[in-house]
Amino acid sequence: MAFTILKSIKGTYKFINENKNKSIALIPTMGALHEGHIALIKKAKKECGIVVVSIFLNPLQFTKAEDIEKYPQDLDNDKLMLEKSEADALFIPSVEEMIPDDYGTYINMDNIYGKSHGISRPLYYKGLVTIMAKLFNIISPNSVYFTEHDYQKVFIVKKMIKDLGYNISVKTIPITRDKSMLALSSLNSLLSDREKEEATIIYKLLKEAREEFKKASTKSSYLIDIIKNNLRAHKMLKLEFIDIVDKDTLESMPTATKNSIILISCYCGSTRLLDNIHLK
Repeated sequence: MAFTILKSIKGTYKFINENKNKSIALIPTMGALHEGHIALIKKAKKECGIVVVSIFLNPLQFTKAEDIEKYPQDLDNDKLMLEKSEADALFIPSVEEMIPDDYGTYINMDNIYGKSHGISRPLYYKGLVTIMAKLFNIISPNSVYFTEHDYQKVFIVKKMIKDLGYNISVKTIPITRDKSMLALSSLNSLLSDREKEEATIIYKLLKEAREEFKKASTKSSYLIDIIKNNLRAHKMLKLEFIDIVDKDTLESMPTATKNSIILISCYCGSTRLLDNIHLK
């Protein structure tokens, strides 16, 4: 199948209808693709008949205009990467196509925001699930693919799928990392070389906490303090959020178990970085 670029909802309906006898994988992105996205495409190609990648810089996920303006974009390179990876289609709608001036329907997910469920940035995720639902309605995927880089996002999309009765499987792969073990993110391109070097400490501290857990140190506050205390020596890094949660429910856990995951969000300079580590 030739690589197809889809820009309109109507044209995408037609493409999907023409391939209705094949299983469809959706890989939703905001662009600035990296090797983590390519790993998702490779997995999806093995499991589904058609792989559709969407690129939509969703303004509903940003609280400040300047944040969306500085989000990295390189559409020409993204197209080359997708063609080389043998993705079947790219859905790249405009803001006007997805959120016209008279748009007024949003999805609000109650009872999951706040520290008890390890969810930060409720406005971000409200914007995420609203557009995610619209993508599901347009593309009708059998499966949707994510890395575990934003573990909260995967949890929320799974809940939205369950609550709204979508017949869609959520497939994940572990975080893709570079040679320094920094979690790959589209935002990494905003980091200076010095900031990239400093950012590698995040995963190192997560591993230190996991090693302490293996020594039978299971009190969550103790493991979190290990990370917090060591971060203070790294002035480029500013902790935004850290919690130890159950990986299946995202409930905060006073006592860590093998079913726990440490979630962390840090600013390196002005760039927000996410990471996590399973304690098992």
